[in-house]
Amino acid sequence: MYIRYLANRPVDEIQCVAQTRRRHRCTRPLLTPETQAGVWTLVPLAARHGQLPLPGDVMALYALTGLPYAEQLRWRAQRCSEHAAISTAADVAVTEWESFDPLIHHEHIHTRLPTLTRRQGPADRSGKAMQP
Repeated sequence: MYIRYLANRPVDEIQCVAQTRRRHRCTRPLLTPETQAGVWTLVPLAARHGQLPLPGDVMALYALTGLPYAEQLRWRAQRCSEHAAISTAADVAVTEWESFDPLIHHEHIHTRLPTLTRRQGPADRSGKAMQP
């Protein structure tokens, strides 16, 4: 949608903002095995007109541009696939996106693609190292 956003958590942990029937925040993530995923890509790091040049040439970005427009809107609204289909469900939290500004958010600029490793589920977070 031609706007870069910064999330306050990793892509696979972004949570739906819709209200459940019990009036709590939905606990479903936006990214599930059933939903279409974006892709990590390197994009040019361009300064806005009138700004000083930025260090580095590229930055890693989770791009949704290859997804259908409706799916991009679902991500922008920060709703799981179930609540995206229910337009009457209220939001109990504001979306956690922030417009990305390379000068303000420079600590979030990474020039390499992330390594794609699955995070451990809640049941696996015992704090003990796994033996090979």
